[in-house]
Amino acid sequence: MKSRPTKQKLKQRGILKERVFGCDLGEHLLNSGFEVPQVLQSCTAFIERYGIVDGIYRLSGVASNIQRLRHEFDSEHVPDLTKEPYVQDIHSVGSLCKLYFRELPNPLLTYQLYEKFSDAVSAATDEERLIKIHDVIQQ
Repeated sequence: MKSRPTKQKLKQRGILKERVFGCDLGEHLLNSGFEVPQVLQSCTAFIERYGIVDGIYRLSGVASNIQRLRHEFDSEHVPDLTKEPYVQDIHSVGSLCKLYFRELPNPLLTYQLYEKFSDAVSAATDEERLIKIHDVIQQ
């Protein structure tokens, strides 16, 4: 009787693709070899270049554009965000960033350090707040 191939072998053969949205951040970074997820790198670069729009993260983008972008990143493609529909609807790129963070299975601020983050944010001065947040992040 043959054994089933491992997940790693299926990924190497291109049969099993690594999802971007909804997967554990640490695992995704380990598998991709990036320090920052490609979706966030692409979106932030695009927003920094074209994002001089009021309420970029407050207003939602066009749902079909958001889903198209999500599918491209999940299919291991890096879409060209400078294409006409995305430049005209920059809110879709901002919405995609929010969607990425919302679908992370584990919070960025870990449960173990939540109380320390909360204390750091409530520091009296900006300088003290920055130092405390930095210290918590280093943990």
